[in-house]
Amino acid sequence: MLRRLAEVREAHPSLPLTVWVGMQYGPGEDEEALRRLRRLCAPVPGGPALTVVGLALPGPGKLRTVSTVLRLSEDLGYAGWLWTDDDIEIAPHCLALLVSRFRERGERGAVGAHSVALARETVTSQAMDRVSGVTAPPKACPAAACLVVATDVLGTGIPVRRLTDDGYVVFELLDAGAPDPLHDLEVLPEARISFYRVSRTHDTFQRLRRSLYSHVTCVADYPWPTARVYLTRVLFHGLWPLAAWDGSRGPVHGLQRWLVKGLHFTWFCGVAGSLAVRGAVGRPLRRVAWGDEGDFRSPTVEEPAAGAAAGR
Repeated sequence: MLRRLAEVREAHPSLPLTVWVGMQYGPGEDEEALRRLRRLCAPVPGGPALTVVGLALPGPGKLRTVSTVLRLSEDLGYAGWLWTDDDIEIAPHCLALLVSRFRERGERGAVGAHSVALARETVTSQAMDRVSGVTAPPKACPAAACLVVATDVLGTGIPVRRLTDDGYVVFELLDAGAPDPLHDLEVLPEARISFYRVSRTHDTFQRLRRSLYSHVTCVADYPWPTARVYLTRVLFHGLWPLAAWDGSRGPVHGLQRWLVKGLHFTWFCGVAGSLAVRGAVGRPLRRVAWGDEGDFRSPTVEEPAAGAAAGR
């Protein structure tokens, strides 16, 4: 991260940069979290000129950290935020390219990196890799694993019920009345990150279900024109007659997409129905598991260092 931020500093010498590091802890881990934060926030000899702020707070949940930081920084006058996850590999010049493009756009909207998903040697990971190749939307939306977003899009926090920060950003910036409703959402192909797909079936199922909860709550909370654009142009693109048929890569690919999206839509309706029933009987869902085995090794590292442990 420091190497990538040094590239940002080189490209924009006068741009003020502040790094916020959020570390979440479990029961009895608060002192250890503070110890690690002090070590992380210590000045690095020869590193880029940065202001570093660390905060430790009870977890889990990325939105808890994001919303806390947004509230703490409300009066600091930031033009934008660059978010990254802790389980990705950031290619050289990626962050500098994102910041440059964000400034070219007048510091508005969101600009995200191009994500390269690496499949592991498991049946589940390989299967998800093939499915993703079939179901990619015609225009990619920025993912919160690595994106720059204007501060005014975020306000003072993201509602917990959204579950995902990138879903919140996408819905906030969708312009249903524009010829291109996604004009404020850009993915920069030359700015690249990579990550490993989840390898276990159980974890994959939980992550997909969590995404569906996020889709459902956003569709329910935003005006119908915005929800309709998201459903037909992004989430279920190619699922005729709900959305336009996608024959851009031939009839076989179009049919494969239709079948996968049909299953996806069935699951979406099931999740929406279950949440509606829970709401009607007064038993709302209060916690959703993320579903990850905690293996956050960099794609460039084959084996974890001896004794090393990682977690979110």
